[in-house]
Amino acid sequence: MDYTDQSTQSSFEEIRPKPQNNLVLAIVGTVLGICSPCCIGLIVGIVAIVFATQVNSKFDAGDYIGADKAAKNSKILSYVAIGLGIIGFIISLVTIITGGTEAYMEQYKSVLESAQ
Repeated sequence: MDYTDQSTQSSFEEIRPKPQNNLVLAIVGTVLGICSPCCIGLIVGIVAIVFATQVNSKFDAGDYIGADKAAKNSKILSYVAIGLGIIGFIISLVTIITGGTEAYMEQYKSVLESAQ
């Protein structure tokens, strides 16, 4: 007769380390995403926050694979939001340095004057 406890074996096999939820990274990505063109980074950052908040609840529910996927998605989306924010910041900086804002406003005024 085999007296090994199968429930103890299966619970030891399923225990995994808790993945990082990357919530701080997602919040940083959301804040920097405000600078992105058309605020696309803001939307991506909000989705990253949603995935980050799902990590702990999925892990506590025993969905280890789902927690890992949510953590990876949160990390990727956070980096995308940060990248879009940096790109938007660089575009804004170049526009201000080159005086592109003034040229754009002059063109806008001429269009408005010709429409009247």
